[in-house]
Amino acid sequence: MQGLFIITGEQGSGKTSLLREISNALSQNGISSGGILAHGKWENNRRSGFDLEFIPDGRTVALCESAPREGWIRFRRFWFNPLAFDFGKLWLTESIAKKPGALILDEIGPAELENGGWAAILPALFAETNHRLVIVTVRASLTEAVAERWNLAPAGIFEAGTALNTVMDVLTATQKEV
Repeated sequence: MQGLFIITGEQGSGKTSLLREISNALSQNGISSGGILAHGKWENNRRSGFDLEFIPDGRTVALCESAPREGWIRFRRFWFNPLAFDFGKLWLTESIAKKPGALILDEIGPAELENGGWAAILPALFAETNHRLVIVTVRASLTEAVAERWNLAPAGIFEAGTALNTVMDVLTATQKEV
């Protein structure tokens, strides 16, 4: 399998959940994955932050919180842990070097469009689309801007609510074409 696939949807629509399901399904089919997931945290029915999870081993680190934290950087309504970006970039670099069947990044958003967040590592990640499957999440409202910014031509775009078997059918068909 190779090519870039985007999972799109707005905040809280299930992008991360679908990405987790895809990673698990790939693993069950003998295809290794590497990368990061950003799990939302909730407090009083409101998003209160995110934790990063390294795929495949499950290491986690707090990415951001809605409450101010000393030494963390404010971007919009969240305070971001600078160490989380260091870990995330290291984990993505490790994943690229290990050459898994699929690379995963959750998510590309406003920070990356402003040259922050994961922006520095995105060229290396996107270069891998010629050799393996790369799956990223992007908010629906930002998908066009992200594609334009990095000159991307996705092999497929899935809405967050897409059934897992539909996604896997497309990914499997892509593998057969290669």
